[in-house]
Amino acid sequence: MKLENLSELFWRKIRYVLLFVLAVVIMYVVQTKFMLKIPEVNNNELLEAIGDYEVIIEKQKEYAERIKEVHGEITEMDFDIHQVQKQDEINRKVFVIRSIYKDNKMNSKYLFGIQSANVLQIYFNTREEHSSLIKNKKIILDNLNECKANI
Repeated sequence: MKLENLSELFWRKIRYVLLFVLAVVIMYVVQTKFMLKIPEVNNNELLEAIGDYEVIIEKQKEYAERIKEVHGEITEMDFDIHQVQKQDEINRKVFVIRSIYKDNKMNSKYLFGIQSANVLQIYFNTREEHSSLIKNKKIILDNLNECKANI
């Protein structure tokens, strides 16, 4: 008798737990499907923006190589010798680097062209001035030594 009551009580509890779990699952499904809408986002704009940035990164890599090339030419250039053609060539390359900003309708994503061209121009001018200062210093020292010799 006691064993039968225990078995019957056990199966009642199991049935109650199963019905409770079933009710919870049904409520969860109803809430997630009908009450709580999951927002749908159109990712086309985001994917286009990512594609645009990939293009910009490729352009930056391409122009970085050009900038390194121009930097090397400026570094190797001897400013003691008057080289108008070489200077014009370097200025033309700097202008091409600067023009990427204008070619892309002055988009702020392409400001790297203006900034790098400005840095290259400053470097070129600084090297030219430095060479001129060294040359002038040498002339002044030669004149000073000549004056010392005359005294």
